Amino acid sequence: MATEMEAFNKLLSLAKCFKGFGPNDLRDLLSISSKATWRTGEHAFIEGDQGRDMYVICSGKVNIWRKNGGEQVSLAKLSEGESFGELGVVLNERRSAGATAMEDTVALRIHFERLQQVPSVASLLYRNIAKELAERLKLANDIIVFQTQMGADHPHLQTIGWRHRPK
Repeated sequence: MATEMEAFNKLLSLAKCFKGFGPNDLRDLLSISSKATWRTGEHAFIEGDQGRDMYVICSGKVNIWRKNGGEQVSLAKLSEGESFGELGVVLNERRSAGATAMEDTVALRIHFERLQQVPSVASLLYRNIAKELAERLKLANDIIVFQTQMGADHPHLQTIGWRHRPK
């Protein structure tokens, strides 16, 4: 049991979303979280699903994808120590992407409702999520600029702002 706990603590130290968490914060986080498992090919969630929880991968790999013209387009392949579903914790909207296990996967599931009961942990987690989402936004901006430089059409501004999305 001690070996399993040591491995889990090591994993928690690798996850960006837990940066700055002390031992008490991690203990409180674990008390409001649960274990999630998926077999290869099983969906953690599908684009458009309702969901407020996020996940941190303990073992395995997950493909994050969106539909485009009826086809799944892979956005990211995540592995141990990486998180997904963060927008579910931040926004009260349907899932913007799907998540599918690429191999048997175990993750820590952070429950939105329970997270709100531990404000000190929620504050740390939200700060780290904001940093991670900012990094992803910067990368997405870089990709758009690169694609434009390579001759791809750039997205119209109306498609970027949330106020301009079709309802």
